[in-house]
Amino acid sequence: MSIEIDEITLLLSGVEILQDLDVDVIDDIARQCRVTEFKQGETVIRSGTLGERIYFICDGKAEVQIPDTTGAIKRRIQIDKGDVVGEISLLVKSTYSADIVALTDTSAFYLDRPRFRALIEKHSEFAEVMSHLMTSRMAQSGGINQVGKYELRGKLGEGNMATVFNAWDPELEREVAIKMLKYRLAYNEDFLDRFEREARTIASLNHPNIINVFEIIDAYSTRFIVMEKLHGRDLAACLHEDGAFDLAKTRDILYQVAGALHYAHNHGKKGIVHRDIKPSNIAIDDYGNIKLTDFGIASPPKDRETNVLGTPSYLAPEIIRGDVFDGRADIYAMGVMAFHMLAGSPPFNAVTLTEMLRKQVEQKPPNIRTACPAIDNEFAGFIDSALRKEPGQRISDWVKIREILKTPNRLNLMLDPGELAVVIRFRDTHNQQSVKFITAMQKLLRDENINHEFEMHRGENA
Repeated sequence: MSIEIDEITLLLSGVEILQDLDVDVIDDIARQCRVTEFKQGETVIRSGTLGERIYFICDGKAEVQIPDTTGAIKRRIQIDKGDVVGEISLLVKSTYSADIVALTDTSAFYLDRPRFRALIEKHSEFAEVMSHLMTSRMAQSGGINQVGKYELRGKLGEGNMATVFNAWDPELEREVAIKMLKYRLAYNEDFLDRFEREARTIASLNHPNIINVFEIIDAYSTRFIVMEKLHGRDLAACLHEDGAFDLAKTRDILYQVAGALHYAHNHGKKGIVHRDIKPSNIAIDDYGNIKLTDFGIASPPKDRETNVLGTPSYLAPEIIRGDVFDGRADIYAMGVMAFHMLAGSPPFNAVTLTEMLRKQVEQKPPNIRTACPAIDNEFAGFIDSALRKEPGQRISDWVKIREILKTPNRLNLMLDPGELAVVIRFRDTHNQQSVKFITAMQKLLRDENINHEFEMHRGENA
C-alpha cells in the first residue's frame, strides 16, 4: 500500500493526542511512520508480547479484546480511523495487555521503538504529549496505580519538569508525594545522568527546612522521586491570596530558608546549589514552619532555556548571561523574594521575557525603603547587597545573613558553664494541650528532683 506523506500528515493531524502539535512536528512524525496492513480476523497486537510499536489506524475497523483474570474476554472496544493503540506499552516498555484483532481489512501507520524514541528526543512538544498521555492513565480506575511499592491515589499538580502524585506507602503506612519526571527530560541522556547523581546526593540531605527525599525509582521509561507529603500552602499562594507580608513574618520565613541553604551549600565536598529559589518552592505549614522543595532538581545548571522559561523574575544575572554560577545565585533569588514579600511584587516587571531578562542583567533594582518605609537598615542592606548584579559584590557570609534575618523575638540565652537550656516554641498559644504539656513537664522535673528554672516568653501578637 503506497500513501503519500501529505496524506499521513493529514490523518495524523486529526488524531486527538496530536492535534495541538505544530504542523512541522506532525509532518516529521509522518515521515518516520511506516505503513502496514492486516486482513480481516488477523491479530494486530497480541496480549503478553512486548510493546514495540504504536499504531495509528488509517482505514478499516479493529477490536480491542480486554481479558479478565481467567483469560476470557470481559470487554470489547471497537476502534477505527484515527484511533491510536499500543502507545502505553511502547512508552513504558511493557507487554500489551489486550489482543487487538482486525474486524475488516485494516491499514495502519506505525512507529517502532527506535523511531519513536528519536522523535521524543528531537521534539519536546511530542514528548510533552506523551507525558500528558501517560499521566492521564496514572492514578485512574483501570489505569496505572502502582509505582514501586507505592499506591497512587491521585494527581496533586504539574509543573514545567514534572507531574506530582499523591501516594500511599503501605509498609510505613504514610502518605508520600511522588514526582514523575517528564519524558522530554527522561529521554535526554545528558540530563538524566546528572539528575540521577544529584538526586541521590539530595536524598542524603537532612535538615528540618528541606523536604525529605526517600528514594528514586526507575519505572515506565522515566524517573520517579518519592518524597515526604507536605501540608499547608506554598509561598506563591500566600503572596497571591494575602498580599505583602509584614517585616517579622518575612524575616522568619527567610531565616528558615537561609538555614536550609547554609546547610546545603556546605553539604559534602562541593556543596549543593538549589538553582531555583522562588515562592512556589517554599512550602509553609499552619505554624509558620517552612520546607524548601525541588532542591537542586528543578533547574539543570546547563539548561539555560529551562531556567529562563521557568522563573525569569528570580534568575541571577550570571545565569541569564550563561556564566558559571554558584551559591550566590541562590542569595540573589533570596533578595528578590525578600523584596517581593515586603513590596507585594518582585523588583522587576516586564511585558516580554526579553525585557525581563534585560532588566535582571542591567537595571538597578528599586529601593526597598520606598515600598516598605518601616524596614530597618540592616534588613534593607541585606536586600540591597543580595540584588547586586555581580556575584562578587553580594553578601555571601551565611552566618552574617542569618544574624541579620534573625527576628527580634528569637531568644538569645546567656548560659553559665554546665547549664543546659531547652527551648520549646508553641506556635498555637490558644491550644489547651500546650498548657497540659507545660504542667506535666513541671511536675516531672519536680518529681525527679532536677534543679531548674522555668521561664515563659510570649511573642508580640500572642
